[in-house]
Amino acid sequence: MNEYVFKKISCDEYDASESKIDTDYFGIASAKVVLKEACVIAQRQTDLLNFLQNFEFSFITNKLNNPFNNLWLGEKTKAFLTDMNMQLMKKVSITEKPDDGATEILDNLPENSRIIQIAETSFGFSRFLNDPYLPNEKARCIYGDMTKNAFRKPGRFFSIIKASEVIIGYLLFSINEQAASSTIELVAIDQNHKGRGIGRSLIRSMENYVCKKGIDTIKVGTQLSNIDALKFYTSYGFKHFECNSIYHYWPSKP
Repeated sequence: MNEYVFKKISCDEYDASESKIDTDYFGIASAKVVLKEACVIAQRQTDLLNFLQNFEFSFITNKLNNPFNNLWLGEKTKAFLTDMNMQLMKKVSITEKPDDGATEILDNLPENSRIIQIAETSFGFSRFLNDPYLPNEKARCIYGDMTKNAFRKPGRFFSIIKASEVIIGYLLFSINEQAASSTIELVAIDQNHKGRGIGRSLIRSMENYVCKKGIDTIKVGTQLSNIDALKFYTSYGFKHFECNSIYHYWPSKP
C-alpha cells in the first residue's frame, strides 16, 4: 500500500476510510466508502478518487441507490455493481410462544465445530462472490470465518436450534441497547433440515430474548437477488425500509 497522509476523509456527502477488516482478511489494502447523499461537487469527487488511489480495493455503499452517484461513478471510475443490499426491519413483539427447549440463546459462545460446519456449507449469495478479482477461496469462506470470529465474544449472540441434541441451525445477532435495536448478522440452516420452519423458530427465539431486554426493533440486510431470503423475512413481518447499491472498485484493474 502506498504511503498516504490521511487514514480517512469525510464531508457532508461521504465518509471514506481504510477497511482494516478487509485488509487483514484478503491481504489487500482496502478502503470503504459510504456515499451519504448526492456528491455533486466535482472537486469532492476528485478528492475521494485520489484518496482511493492509495488502496488496491475499495467497496462503495451508495445509500438509497442515489441515481446521481450511480451516474458519476459510472462516468469517472471502473467501479462495478456487486450488490443491491435490501435493509428490512421488524417491530419487536412477543406474539408466539417460545419453542419447547429446542432453541436457546447463547452469549460468548466457545468455538463450536457443528456451527462452523453449517456455516461452511451455507451462504450462496455474497457481493464477494460477485467480484472476480477477489481470491475465490477467501470470498467463498468469508461468512464461515465471520462465524468463527464471533465465538468467545461477549455481545455476539447465537440463537441455536437442535434436533436429537445436534445443532441444525443458528442465527448470529447483536444488540445495540442505546438505540434499542438488534441486528441479525447471519442465519444458516443445515441443508438436510431446510423448509421445516427452523428459520422462523430461530427468529422467534431471538425476538423473545431481545423483547425482554427492552429492544424495539430487529434489522437485517440481504441481497436483492436472494429472493428466498426476502420472501422469508417479509413472511415473518419484516418491512423494507432502505435499498443501497454496493460497488467494488479496483483502481489498477483494466
